[in-house]
Amino acid sequence: MQTISPEQGARLMRAATTASSLVALTLILAKAVVWQWSGSVSLLASLVDSVMDGVASLMTLLAVRYSLVPPDDEHRFGHGSAEALAGLAQALFIGASAVFLFTEGLQRLRAPSPPEATGWAVAVMVLSIVLTVALVSFQRYVVKRTGSTAVAGDSLHYLSDLATNVAIIVAILVAGAGWVWFDAGVALVIAVMIFLSALKLGYDAVQLLLDRELPSDIRQRIEALLRESEGVLGLHDLRTRQSGRVYFVQAHVELDRQLSFEQAHDYIRAAGDRVRAAFPGAEVLIHGDPVTAAP
Repeated sequence: MQTISPEQGARLMRAATTASSLVALTLILAKAVVWQWSGSVSLLASLVDSVMDGVASLMTLLAVRYSLVPPDDEHRFGHGSAEALAGLAQALFIGASAVFLFTEGLQRLRAPSPPEATGWAVAVMVLSIVLTVALVSFQRYVVKRTGSTAVAGDSLHYLSDLATNVAIIVAILVAGAGWVWFDAGVALVIAVMIFLSALKLGYDAVQLLLDRELPSDIRQRIEALLRESEGVLGLHDLRTRQSGRVYFVQAHVELDRQLSFEQAHDYIRAAGDRVRAAFPGAEVLIHGDPVTAAP
């Protein structure tokens, strides 16, 4: 995650969630109309996927806006966990959508029928690919700059759409050429892929809600920053977690017992400032332990 101010991160996250919602709404309307004309079950799969993305994007938009609300008297640590809650809700909704789609695919596989208006069906899928590529590119930029869990989860939906959209175009063309079962077969594969994505998203959201430690590379960087701080002789009991895009860091640093209270306080504050400079917006709590300095 690149270093940017909390204000810049908030603006990027709002822009990403708004763009996601607009793209989802556009694709839902276009696919719904063309599905009525074509009757393609693979296009229905894409429509269900877009509805899923639309609801998920709306959840993400609301969760991100709530997570950016500053801490208050009843939420001293802020509202960042709303992002993880939104991710868990998305996973449940996505999983249910996958089960519905799988059921529809099985029914069509038992009684296959060729799709109609294949030209329009292919055209709407090409539109979907173009809009999805643009959106995912922007979302990946925002995630790189902010580390937002909600935006990353939202981007995962659309990224998986790229492969499925291409598969749906192939399915529509092949089914239109006479292989009518192929349309339903692709829908079943997409349903399984969607369900697996839901499992991963749900697992990541639960881990955040359980206060999982930050990734090892970030922990190692934080540890190095603290150990290399002036006056710090050692470090132990480093604990980290993430809420929204805010890192919470707690640690015990070892200081020379001969230091005055004021000197020890200055060293502790300087060590915390080094972490905050590397990770803007981080909440850092450091406890000083007196030790005997080596001669």
